[in-house]
Amino acid sequence: MKKPKAQTRAAIGSVKLRTVTGILHGRNVKMAMAHEHMFTDFHSPDTDAYMDVNWSNKIGASVESAAVLREQGVNLVVEWTNIGIGRNVVALRDVSRQSDVHFVCPTGIYKDLKSPALTGVPIAAMAKHFVTELTTGIDGTGIRAGFVKTSCNESGATKKEVGILRAAAIAAKETGAALGFHGPVAKTTRNVIRIMEKEGFNIGRFVWAHAQVSTLDDNRRQADRGVFLQYDAIGAHSDQFFGGPVSDDTMLERLGQMVESGYENQIMLSTDAAVCINPPAFQYDRNSAYLYRYFEDKLKQRIGARRTRKILRDNVITAFRQPTKL
Repeated sequence: MKKPKAQTRAAIGSVKLRTVTGILHGRNVKMAMAHEHMFTDFHSPDTDAYMDVNWSNKIGASVESAAVLREQGVNLVVEWTNIGIGRNVVALRDVSRQSDVHFVCPTGIYKDLKSPALTGVPIAAMAKHFVTELTTGIDGTGIRAGFVKTSCNESGATKKEVGILRAAAIAAKETGAALGFHGPVAKTTRNVIRIMEKEGFNIGRFVWAHAQVSTLDDNRRQADRGVFLQYDAIGAHSDQFFGGPVSDDTMLERLGQMVESGYENQIMLSTDAAVCINPPAFQYDRNSAYLYRYFEDKLKQRIGARRTRKILRDNVITAFRQPTKL
């Protein structure tokens, strides 16, 4: 597959995104964040502690965080919290309305089956559930998902996870939705892509999250196939997958090399920060404000303002555009 060509400003402006408050046109996007979390819960969904929080406090903290982004010129955030790790689309809609920031949220299940309601469900039925969340609404709310998020164990997909991955690929193929994958390990990501291609999924709609953990050669090989890459540890003191500090200089060097190799249309940046995590002991060292407060100017100096805008805005719009078959 050939690398995607850059879209014109007019083409970007006509693109539509499905957010928790409805359709957002590309021309109305100021700047974007490609991979963030407002609230994440790492308790198992079949325990009493799961989602047992003061939602008024969590919404308030998320509104404050989103408002900071809004002041920085960001009005689009792709929120990656899916089924099984604390997704609450009604709360996310409240955050959106109070902060004037638009959120795209996902369907899909996080890693090994963490949804009691979908345990033991056949692949076709699971795919139908994902399609319903993309086309009709989530949990009877009318709030629709804008993409599919998948993941699996870093060492490789379990048997249950293969079923989830297949269901995700089927749903994405049926709707034309983007399919984001939590993939800090290149080998595992390659195997996941093979599973999805067997289902007929268009790999040009694949978003590889945590791609910065893998080598430049691994990044280039998948980019050559049309995959979008996310470097989503900007401003992190450490990367849980990288195993060490993630300096701005390191990220700038990688970005510079990728742009010089012709991949500027396939790279996105974000911080992968979570405003609120349950339990609080799992909170990690990220701040979503870092990208535009500190890193953006450094990136402009390295690759120029036009390419920086493409990476921070245009590529996010293109990658997460509304499912094409809806």
